[in-house]
Amino acid sequence: MNKLKFIFLGLSDYQKFLDLQDRLTKGKGEGNYIIITEHYPVYTVGKRINKEDLPKKDLAPLIKLNRGGGITFHGFNQIVVYPILDLRDYKLNLKKYIRLLEDIMINSLKEIGINAYRKDGLVGVFTNKGKIGFVGINISQFITNFGFSINYEVDKNYFYNINPCGLKDENIANITDFSDISKSEFINILYKNLKKIF
Repeated sequence: MNKLKFIFLGLSDYQKFLDLQDRLTKGKGEGNYIIITEHYPVYTVGKRINKEDLPKKDLAPLIKLNRGGGITFHGFNQIVVYPILDLRDYKLNLKKYIRLLEDIMINSLKEIGINAYRKDGLVGVFTNKGKIGFVGINISQFITNFGFSINYEVDKNYFYNINPCGLKDENIANITDFSDISKSEFINILYKNLKKIF
């Protein structure tokens, strides 16, 4: 199995992140990677583009991507995790991989007392106050990129300016709606659970 390397970017420009992801994906023989970062405000659109889901106001740049899912938002105080993995190393198919990413979010949130769960037929992680975790991935020749995000304390107005992942009536939740844990403490929990699985 290829060795797993974690890269902590801190706050990153989305286009610069894409350049790094592209380099790591193309140089995949050197190992598996997990990038953990936070972005300046940006809307990203996957392969499933619906005009009615797009931003109503021009609050942040819009970037089209080669990943699954619809439109979502990345911005300050959102933790974003990008695994660049060879699924053959972990004996995973697409369905199991998505479920594993959801499990990592659910279990990490459970550790801080947040009851998070799946909804039948939908991708991502939900709470009784709204959707808190988002998944959008791309897989080519068993290699993954893009990944998942968890809202720590995001400005929800950016989400309410779109129909995130096509969910028109779904509220958006933050970790801070439930807990006073610091962002760095939660990232450490997430890191521990990612290492446990991968």
